[in-house]
Amino acid sequence: MEKKTYQGAIEIKEDGEAGEFRAVFSTLNVVDADRDVTPPGAFKDGQKVRIAYWGHRWQDLPVGRGVIHSDEGRAWVDGRFFVDTEAGRETYLTVKNLGELQEWSYGFDIDKEHLGQFDGQDVRFLDQLTVYEVSPVMLGAGVGTHTENIKEAGLKPYPNEHACRLRNPDDFQDDSFRRTSREHDGKKYSVIMGRLKDEDTLIEQAYRYPKDIWTVDVAKEHCDDHDGTFEAASEKAVSDGAGDGEGEAGDGKPSGRAPRDVQVQIDILTLLQEVRGE
Repeated sequence: MEKKTYQGAIEIKEDGEAGEFRAVFSTLNVVDADRDVTPPGAFKDGQKVRIAYWGHRWQDLPVGRGVIHSDEGRAWVDGRFFVDTEAGRETYLTVKNLGELQEWSYGFDIDKEHLGQFDGQDVRFLDQLTVYEVSPVMLGAGVGTHTENIKEAGLKPYPNEHACRLRNPDDFQDDSFRRTSREHDGKKYSVIMGRLKDEDTLIEQAYRYPKDIWTVDVAKEHCDDHDGTFEAASEKAVSDGAGDGEGEAGDGKPSGRAPRDVQVQIDILTLLQEVRGE
């Protein structure tokens, strides 16, 4: 198996699911650093590939999956990082923060090749390739490739609740969110409801699972059953009466609760921050 590596930039994507990205990993009909030329048609359009851990670490679990596409000038992968796993989330954040410094590599076998000349240079033409995986890497040499876009994953975990995103909060009217409660197998959880832009009907946007009632595995299973994107609660919990505006009555200490009209405004702002992952 051979590998080729290309440099990239990054742009935040405004739609799609959490962790989705597009990375251009090959520029066609140019001479690369290995004196190879990859012509249009070399890649199998629609081929599914793994997104490997940083630096082609095949001994580690994959951090995502994707599908290869190409046109007359480039080849790219439309992929999604597994942001509900530690490795996937870590890789997503690294790729996002590296921005224009990010480089990509792909592992492949050559199905068909021939030697010839291109722009007066002796080169190898890679006529047909089978790509097994695409991986972010530290360094490489390539021409005109980049991470074209990547969807914000809303990865800030909540301290006391596991989260399940069903719809992007940006699709909703800002002042329309409501929280209600339900039960599943005797365990209570919250449902965030809202109105889509230009719509009047409330629909589900997200679920919240109290981590003192719901284990990570059970909450994730429930989220997966509803085709949501799961995020476990942070390990450090915020106790009642600390950091949430709540206090215990009857203990001779200030409750820490704001006047009712102010508290309602605080609750609304807090809910908006939750659904946006702020």
